Amino acid sequence: MRYCSLDNDAGTLYFYFTDLEEGQASAMMEYPAHLLLDAQGAIFGCRLDLDDEVLLSQLELALEWPYNWLDGQYGHLYIRIADEEPAEVVELSDTAVLDLDDDDLVLGIELMLPEEWRAPGRLARLAPLLVPFDDEPIAGEGPVVFGPPASVAVEAEAEEEAAPAEMAAIPHDKWRSGFVALVGKPNVGKSTLLNALLGEKVAIVSPRPQTTRVPVRGILSRPGEQIIFIDTPGIHEPDHRLGKLMVELAERTLPNADVICFMVDISQPPSKLDRMIAQQVQRARGHKLLVLNKVDQKPRQPGANYLPAYRELGEWEMELAISARRRLGLAALLSEISARLPEGPPLYPLDQITDQNEQQLAAEFVREKALFYLQQEVPHAIAIEVEEWIEKETATYIRMTINVEKESQKGILIGAGGGMLKKIGSAARASIERMLGRPVFLDLWVKVRPNWRDDPAALGWLGYRAKNFL
Repeated sequence: MRYCSLDNDAGTLYFYFTDLEEGQASAMMEYPAHLLLDAQGAIFGCRLDLDDEVLLSQLELALEWPYNWLDGQYGHLYIRIADEEPAEVVELSDTAVLDLDDDDLVLGIELMLPEEWRAPGRLARLAPLLVPFDDEPIAGEGPVVFGPPASVAVEAEAEEEAAPAEMAAIPHDKWRSGFVALVGKPNVGKSTLLNALLGEKVAIVSPRPQTTRVPVRGILSRPGEQIIFIDTPGIHEPDHRLGKLMVELAERTLPNADVICFMVDISQPPSKLDRMIAQQVQRARGHKLLVLNKVDQKPRQPGANYLPAYRELGEWEMELAISARRRLGLAALLSEISARLPEGPPLYPLDQITDQNEQQLAAEFVREKALFYLQQEVPHAIAIEVEEWIEKETATYIRMTINVEKESQKGILIGAGGGMLKKIGSAARASIERMLGRPVFLDLWVKVRPNWRDDPAALGWLGYRAKNFL
């Protein structure tokens, strides 16, 4: 690597492979990360667990440095300052961020380091490469920064705080507001898009289909307009009562939506499910936009163009190509949505961004980490209950029960010596603490509730009732 920087206030360690200029990093990707430790426990690098969405060409700058290498068999990217095997590999609870430029080259890596890993002894091996965070250019080199200068950040924060008051002064007869349904088959990126549009995480995401179980409303308020996005469960062929409820809730959003964004994965050809959903969308009254997501991914068949096939699925007022994960094309999407909003006053308070409360979001963070760490069918058999939520002087105490359907699933969830449950809890706690802005004590328990996804009483007990979300 070329340089490192440590932002102690944010708890972030930066590895970068080239000199950077302000604004050069324009997109990002997130992946699980591990620290590489030597025999003395000092950090001398990291390992990222990549998937096939990262192309070898994007790693050109990273792999220029002599000790960095990619294990193609497992998708492990090793970033090191020396050619040595680690004495210990330590998993981080937070994912690492790959920063990319406009050409999709990986410029550097951001690691969220817990405080104990920021001690001088832990960073001793990196010390020769450490430069002050947001340092000034040296001898004509570009400044080593990922974000805007502090003065710009402060001004932006002040503007953000002032915005609700300024918007409230706009007369209601000058407003536009409406509901925008994000619909499509599972795993096309609806939740990723919602989070990207709002700039905050209000819906959990995972590589697994059927992550979203109930409609989640995300509220974007801008001067003179309020857009209520509805992130719907992926429409699929259900095989249990919970699945049927998910599909029913998704389909019920269509008749009342002012704008419908039919999301598809443009890197793959239309499926039978895409065609079925397109027919449902065509029968709805709202404005219909075809949103072609994942334009940053190569087609399943090299050189293939699936756009004509998607166009033929219905009559679309507009088609928009985006990458929700890399936040490409979102300004154009918002512009087209805004142009189709009906006149009307804001429907939610201007400072509200979701209809999910903190307890619901915290439970979803636990389920998200379970989806991430667990394999096969176990994650989809999980339901989370918040049993206790106590605000104490120095921390928030939260007790949750993770419900599964079988004893075997309970064993997998807990793991050997409780290791898997601890891993899930640690990662979820970090997300909850970021949301609440204070320390959290997270107490997780596991309970077997046989066949709950097909049990009407259990579904009601766990909060999966249609009337709760309509």
